Amino acid sequence: MTTQDTPIFKVNDGNKPIYILKIVILGQERVGKTCIAKRLCFNTFEVETKETLGIEFYTYDLPITVSGDETFVRISIWDFGGREQFKKLFPYYINGANGIFMVFSLVDLQTLLRLDWWYERLGEYNHAETPRMFVGAKNDIIGNVDDKTRVDKLVVDRFMKRHAESDFYKCSSKENFNIKKIFKELVIKILEKNKLDYERIG
Repeated sequence: MTTQDTPIFKVNDGNKPIYILKIVILGQERVGKTCIAKRLCFNTFEVETKETLGIEFYTYDLPITVSGDETFVRISIWDFGGREQFKKLFPYYINGANGIFMVFSLVDLQTLLRLDWWYERLGEYNHAETPRMFVGAKNDIIGNVDDKTRVDKLVVDRFMKRHAESDFYKCSSKENFNIKKIFKELVIKILEKNKLDYERIG
């Protein structure tokens, strides 16, 4: 654990989460970060989602089996507004993160390229080694745009290589495609990095 990591609390009371994790969602404005959080937590989708101003918080309890007991992991989700004026809040936002989503829109190349800024800040604030997941959102509208707008697989592969990313998932909040899966996979990465016990998740 780095000095910036939040302690992962382990509780032995069946009515309380066995682990508590802080997961942050990074990316430019309007890439679908809030839709991802709301689909997971409330199973809802809104076509016109209000832009996040500053930081919004969500909580989700993910079932987990530890030492034969069925319990749950409590995920504290921090949804950060991607506009330039909110970036000054980044040190507060990223402090204590156990896991990170790096999100871009599959139909907007600039949102992928602008993730460079966020990657630089991770290194600056000692989170380069924090478990993370690279996510392409809005998979449901890929077929509705031309090739010039769609983010090419080769570009994604080059970007992943440059930032030493190993895990990439496409998702759609509208179709509820891969939403729970990306959270499960990130939680697994966090637990394994911190050598925490578990047998099954979800």
